[in-house]
Amino acid sequence: MKNLLLDKFGVTPGENGRSHEELTTDKQACSAQDAEASTTNATLTVSSIPELIRNDKGRAEYKTYRYPIEAQDEDRVKELLARSRKMRDPMAGLPLPTRPEPYGTTVELFIRIKQTIAERTGLAERASALLTFWIFSTWCQEALWLAPCLVITASPYEGEVVLRTLRSFCYHPLPTAGMNTANLNVINWLLNPTLLISEPNLGKRMAALLGHSTTQGYTVIGSERNDLDYFGPKAIFVGGNLQTEWALRHCIHLNAIPICKVESHNASPLSEETTLRFQNKLLLYRLANLARVRRLDFDATCLSHEDSAIANALGNCIIDAPALQAELVSLLKPLAGQQLADRSESLEAVAIEAALALCHKGKDQVFVREIASEVNLLQQAHGEKLLFTPEAVGHKLKKLGLFTRRLGQGGKGLVMDNATKTLLHEVAIAYLGKDSIQVNGNLHCSLCPQNQ
Repeated sequence: MKNLLLDKFGVTPGENGRSHEELTTDKQACSAQDAEASTTNATLTVSSIPELIRNDKGRAEYKTYRYPIEAQDEDRVKELLARSRKMRDPMAGLPLPTRPEPYGTTVELFIRIKQTIAERTGLAERASALLTFWIFSTWCQEALWLAPCLVITASPYEGEVVLRTLRSFCYHPLPTAGMNTANLNVINWLLNPTLLISEPNLGKRMAALLGHSTTQGYTVIGSERNDLDYFGPKAIFVGGNLQTEWALRHCIHLNAIPICKVESHNASPLSEETTLRFQNKLLLYRLANLARVRRLDFDATCLSHEDSAIANALGNCIIDAPALQAELVSLLKPLAGQQLADRSESLEAVAIEAALALCHKGKDQVFVREIASEVNLLQQAHGEKLLFTPEAVGHKLKKLGLFTRRLGQGGKGLVMDNATKTLLHEVAIAYLGKDSIQVNGNLHCSLCPQNQ
């Protein structure tokens, strides 16, 4: 089959019937270049990347020449040639450790990785630290029930730099361009890979699927391989903006904006030697601590439920370093605050605020048209010109689990029984924050946080 394909495109094997992989050597060119190279002790020659040329018979074939190089460039050129041979074979190019190597303490290893990330990406210390926490979790994924998803927004160049840098540190990194169900089905999940996904055109359905794969036990019914569990760590570059309609659960959003200019940081890939050194140290960290990760019960109670789950998963992977665990919580607090701020500006949040205000008036039932009227008053108070219909508000309430029903001739609405009031307060805390409810709550409402 291979020869048929070669013949079709006019490419033939080399001399003496050698295969495509056993590439030919141009002896005359090599001899001439060797003679020229021998004129100076500072010049060496190394075998080149095989070049595709056309021979005297008009057929294309591969030939290997030799590069004249300066002596001090020998190791660098040999590394370049080795990398070129691996780049088309994902498994050959997969960064793998060769043996466990001492890493010092958890703090020492953490700092070395964080500093290297900052040097390569130009990211601030906070962003580099978050990436480092996430990297540690990829080496402990079997001991976790939750594998937080890293969502990266940046320019195409900066996003590629971050993914390329993560590749040197993660456990079994697998870079992929784009993602769909077919791609997921052909991945060898027995490797426990860390997916590094570049997908600026991420769709809602795939975002939901990847979000569910942050926890164990979900399979895709109807796929060719529906016995697969897509659980595992994933980093996704989604372009310049984070879309609100993406159902990405248990994710850490990182806006990868470098604090220094491109020229002032080293954005080139880590050398094979440096990558191997970190892989070997992280292997020993994994071997020494994986069982302990399973037993730990780090608890970040000061965050929201979802952010606390993310912090617990990442924090459990940091062994014998309570100061780092405390730093992790402090790093996630602003992210949780930003998520709450984004959520509080949505129509869902305004609808909840309006429904809660009407609930505190002691009504037994509240019509959707009343909630919509209150929503529009709040919009005008905030300086917004966009007004919403009762139908739009009703759809948002339904999305939040507050299902309306027909209440006679007045139309649809909510019956303010105890179950509805309790749910309304729980959703209000999630969208508006406990502090907001404490300030704007009702002194006579036993469900408001300040009265509990």
